[in-house]
Amino acid sequence: MKKNFISLILLVVFFTGCDPYTQDKYVQQYVVETFLTANQPFPELKVSTTLPFDQPYIFEDAAISGADVVVTLLTVDGTPELEIPFEESDRVGIYVPTDTTIIVLPGRRYALDVTNLEESDDRVRATTFVPGEFGLVSINADSLVYQGPIQFKLDLEQGFYPGRQNVYVATSLSLDPENFSLTPFWENVDGEEGEFIRVSSGLVNEGNYDLNEDGTLSLKYPWIGIAYFGPNELSVYAVDTNIFDYIRTFDIQGGGSTLSPGQIENVLWNVEGGIGIFGSRTGVSAEVFIKNAF
Repeated sequence: MKKNFISLILLVVFFTGCDPYTQDKYVQQYVVETFLTANQPFPELKVSTTLPFDQPYIFEDAAISGADVVVTLLTVDGTPELEIPFEESDRVGIYVPTDTTIIVLPGRRYALDVTNLEESDDRVRATTFVPGEFGLVSINADSLVYQGPIQFKLDLEQGFYPGRQNVYVATSLSLDPENFSLTPFWENVDGEEGEFIRVSSGLVNEGNYDLNEDGTLSLKYPWIGIAYFGPNELSVYAVDTNIFDYIRTFDIQGGGSTLSPGQIENVLWNVEGGIGIFGSRTGVSAEVFIKNAF
């Protein structure tokens, strides 16, 4: 994917809405957009609505002002442990935590509750389990030739996610895009160069990494997930079920499936009372240098 998850949401909201195959006419839906990163402060959260298909999607036109937004840290049995209230920023529809020192905890569950919307009784809720923390054991090189015989390989500790193995997304961030050119694949992709400073792979599941005897995982970083030559930060994120469901069903909507027309499943939002994403991730990073063979 060439854009981050939240940017992609805007496209899917515009084109699909919720349950599009059973609606005879447009039905407005509330939209929430954010994902939490373990060991980082809570990010901003967007609250808006969908817009009719024939109306260009401009966030400011769809943004909802004056909502009450709370994220709650839950105990193992689901009772509230800590409330993190959000307040509207100076940008309409964008909400930020009132306490920016609170950090997202790995291996914990959070609940989102949005009230005081356009209709007084409306409410949007969602939960996320932040994948458990894991470490970067080693990387096989700090500099390699792009698409050379050796790929970057990261050895990772195994993380934890309830009920399933971890699923990962690999993301690269160019650290000096002004002085280095795009790699061949991304050079031929439509879009402005600035869009590709941070790019992500698709889902990386157990078929893309090896389990070592010491219990660590070895993951080969896909070349397609690197957009710029020069210095890059390579990250591997374990993602929650909400991000996992969103990416895999969005890929189907985008043509990444062999299903016949009419058999394509809807995008899975995992949001009650609306659509969008309230997801989370836990990751590790390493700085590397991508060399051009020419």
